[in-house]
Amino acid sequence: MKYLAILLTVTFSIICPVLNYANAAMPSKVMVLDFQLNDLTDIPNAPQELERISYLTKIYKEILILKGVNIVGVADKLIADIQNQSPTYLFDHIEYVAEVAAESGADYALINVALKPTYLFVYPRILLVDVKLKKVVLAKAFQLESSWTDQNTTANTAKKMAEAVAVAIKGFDEKK
Repeated sequence: MKYLAILLTVTFSIICPVLNYANAAMPSKVMVLDFQLNDLTDIPNAPQELERISYLTKIYKEILILKGVNIVGVADKLIADIQNQSPTYLFDHIEYVAEVAAESGADYALINVALKPTYLFVYPRILLVDVKLKKVVLAKAFQLESSWTDQNTTANTAKKMAEAVAVAIKGFDEKK
């Protein structure tokens, strides 16, 4: 019996750190919603602006992946909400987004809206929501000049946003 107790103690002292290391090494799963254009101008949702916001989303997600963010698919419920609700609906309902994201196994949900109050600027806004806490852990807003023909401006903004998110998530993962 004494030998069994020693064997179990030694075994657990070896296995527990390994399990903790393996758990800590798992990057968080992030559900990244596409940017929704909240266009308040006299000519809302111009095709060029919709194309630009689509490009912003594409580059943003590509940079997140390059920075090591573990992106998971968006839940069908949220895709339906994006199609059927206002552009800011999910941005204004973080607890609901957190609940749906949790059902899909995500650790974080990244809600993105591009506010366009004038023809001159677009203000991409991001909320990183901790799914378990159902609260915003990172809120950022950026300014993007409205230049439909200059993709570099859009790509640079996407890169800045993705870097800010990746740094935040890496910091949260290190604290696990």
